[in-house]
Order: sequence, then structure tokens, then C-alpha cells
Amino acid sequence: MKVEPGRHSASALGGRVELEADVVVIGSGAGGSACAAALADAGLSVAVIEEGRHWKPADFRQDTAFSLRNLYQDRGARTTRGNAIIPLPGGRGVGGSTLINSAIAFKTPAPVLKQWREDFGCERATDERFAGYFDRIWRTIGVTVNPVAVQRNNNLVFKEGAEKLGLNGQWLARSAPGCAGCGICQYGCPSGGKFSVDRTFLAEAIAKGTVGVYADCRVTGVQSEGDKITAVTGHILDPETFAPIGEVVAKGKVFVVAGGPIQSPLFLLKNGLASSDHCGQHLVIHPTCGLLARNPQVIAPWSGVTQGYYVDCWDKGFLLQTFTVTPDQYFLMLQGPVGAATMEWMADLSHVSSAGALVHDQDSVGFVRQTPIGADIYYHFGDGDKTRLIDGMRLCAKVMLAAGATSVMAGHMGATPLARAEDVDSALPYELPAQQIFLYASHPMGTCRMGGEASSSVVDPTGKVWGWANLRVADASVFPTSLGVNPQVTTMAMGLMVGEAIAAEGI
Repeated sequence: MKVEPGRHSASALGGRVELEADVVVIGSGAGGSACAAALADAGLSVAVIEEGRHWKPADFRQDTAFSLRNLYQDRGARTTRGNAIIPLPGGRGVGGSTLINSAIAFKTPAPVLKQWREDFGCERATDERFAGYFDRIWRTIGVTVNPVAVQRNNNLVFKEGAEKLGLNGQWLARSAPGCAGCGICQYGCPSGGKFSVDRTFLAEAIAKGTVGVYADCRVTGVQSEGDKITAVTGHILDPETFAPIGEVVAKGKVFVVAGGPIQSPLFLLKNGLASSDHCGQHLVIHPTCGLLARNPQVIAPWSGVTQGYYVDCWDKGFLLQTFTVTPDQYFLMLQGPVGAATMEWMADLSHVSSAGALVHDQDSVGFVRQTPIGADIYYHFGDGDKTRLIDGMRLCAKVMLAAGATSVMAGHMGATPLARAEDVDSALPYELPAQQIFLYASHPMGTCRMGGEASSSVVDPTGKVWGWANLRVADASVFPTSLGVNPQVTTMAMGLMVGEAIAAEGI
């Protein structure tokens, strides 16, 4: 059947769903939704197919188990292996990771775009073109700096410390113009104040009258003739159990893979659509490490913008960013044996602030590949990146102490509370083994690298998979390198660019 405009739950449509559209987009995260919007602008019919469910703000719960089960890939258990074990969460649902991120909006750094053009042949990634995308993105997702009234103390106290040290700190621009400061972005936004892509780019696309979004569909296979894909196939999932309950077949003239930097390369590799020489390779993730501080004043970290302030050290290879999590996550961050010291921190949680360092991967090496038991995600944390992370951790601790913290707990095994700035460097030596640092990452990128030559990339400068006439990729997997800043805006820009390229070539 022709795609029906609007939002659909395939699980309610029967045991077999057959779709036909000009363009089939697999995945509804930042890249897929922006791509669908660009295609709708051109009057094309689009079927957006998503494994997860449709969500409304009222559906979200302040419940860790519910959120991990329903809103996260692999129920929040996805990790990398290598010289350290690193949690690598990703979103699941219509809206992708924008459902659970902190809505941070950074434009692609100009030096990164320059490197992509000059070193990788991505000639379409011009400053002028991306400036136009940024203007549209800012309007569409409502990027703004939230008022101080909702920033609250975790952000304010870090700002105070950064200013005392004369650092280049700034409020974070966010796609959450209606933020109420409830501090639970990672559970989905219950107030609707965060403008995730399902409520912005995808809503705009649906309003054009040519776009249908089909949730509860896991695409696994392809049908092809010569160098063209003719259809994709998969299963309809029960939204509660995730068990297959039917079949889905989607036919189109063009197909766009936007499953994210883990699922997109696995889909291409499983179906023989790209070579493993580069597909699944070049994974980068922005490793981070958090620090906790005890303060004399009440912080109430459960209240306020989750991530509202940062210190710009991009030229040194890292950023400092505030963050807050729920009490159970703070407990896990302490990582020590349950005893008097740990419980003292928890008992004093209302006085605890948190921030961390985010590293621009430069010498780390990663890949993703499929195994019989699921995705194998490998990441070796490079020595240079570890040095930059420790520099960031040191500076973060000093900011916290400058703000008046009575003690700071750095995120590594064997850490003891730090009370003096002069003790920080020796307590965080460069020799600290990677496996002893409590690492975290939520920005996978780069596994379907874009480039000007088939010999060194997976997709061409328009997002087209080398060797296929009508297959593209439109998500963060196409980034030739990491960004060093939160990637949602760049992912949207890539989606717009791929959508425009499809429309320009004609269907």
C-alpha cells in the first residue's frame, strides 16, 4: 500500500504491513528525522520505519527500570570492550537518542568541517552550506540558553568556580526552550519542554502530508536488482515484549539507512551492502569521566537543567560540562565498597555537585562488528586521549574546589577525597591505567565514514553508499572524525544534506 501520512504503530495494523514510498528511511533519530523533513520539503513521499515506539511526554516515567527497558538500546546495557569497559547508551524509539539526551546544541566546529573537506574529500561540507543548516536547526528545535531560574545550583556553582579561575565558561545552548529544570532528561522529557526530533523535524515532515512514520518495525533484510535496492524487509514487534509478531516490507525508489553508528554499519555488513574494510571501522565515542564534589551549600542535584554550563578547552582536546543524574546513578558513580564512607556521600547527596570532562578522540581506535550473540563494540582508549582526559579531570577538580567544595571525588578506582587544589595533579597521574578510570560515552560516530574515494570510505560526499545507485546513510556514522562537541546538531545537518541531495538528483 502507499504510505499513509501520519504516525502509525505497525503492531496495530495486522500481521503483515506492506509499504511503498518514494523514499524509505530506516531510523527516526536526529539524522533520519531531519532527512525526512528535507525530503518532505521537496514533495516526496516518505516511509520512516522505526524499531521503537511512539512516545508522548505524558508516557515517560521517573523510573530507571522503565526507561532502560523502553527507551534505551539493549536496555541500557550496551558497552564497549578493549583496554577499558565503557558504557555506550543509545536511544530507542521514534526520536532516537534525542528522547534521552540533554538537548545540548553545538554547531560543527569550523576546523572539523575544514578537515573533512581537505583530508577526506567531503566537498559539500562547506561553512556556507552548514550555516544554512544551522539556521534551520536552531529554528526547528528551538535552540536557546535556558534562564538562570531553571539552571539552579549544580550549574551555578560550577560557573562560579570557572569564573574564579578565569576560564572560558559559557551557558550551554539547548534544544529545550520550555525546560522546567526537572533534571531527568535521561528518562524522557515529561514536561514536553525538550524539543526532540519526533516533536520537531518529524512533526514538520508529517505536516506536509506525504510522510508516514511506522513504529514497532525492525528492518533486517534487503531485496535488490543489480545496483539498486528494491525493498527492505523485517519484523513487526510487540511493543511490550519486543517479540516478532508479523512482517514488514517497504518498497521505494531510494533507501536511507539512519539506524545510528552501531546499527547502520551492522545492517550494511549483514546484507553485504558494504565492505568491512571501512564499514564498522573508525568508531569514535567522546570518552568522558565524571567527578563529584561535596559543598557547604545545598545543591539539590535532582533539580535544574541536567547539563547547563561548560568550559571550552576544545583547543586542548577536551570540554568540561556539568551534568546531573538520579540518586541511584550517583551511588554507582562512587564505585567503592558499600560502607561508611560511601554512605556518608549518599547521606549528603543534597550537597553534592557533579561535572566531568569530555575528550575529542584523536588516537583511540574502535570498531563494531556483528557476532552470533549481538554487536561486538571494540574501543582501545589511546594514551594521548587518556592524557587529555586526565588534564580535563584535573581542571574539573580545581574548578570545583575554587567554587568552595570541601572535597572532590574523581572517577577512578582507589580515589580518595581531594580537599586542596595543590594535591589534584599528583592524585590524578598520567600513568593511571585506562581500566581504572570510570569511563562513559554516549556519542558514537564514524562507522560509515564519508569520503571522496571508495577506497577509504563507505559513503560518498552525498551520503550514497559506494557501489549502490539508491542507498544512502544519514546519521552520525558518516562523520569522518569525531567532533569534540555534542553531535546532535551535526547529525541533523547531515540528515538535511543527504535529503537535499536525494531531492536534487530526482526520483
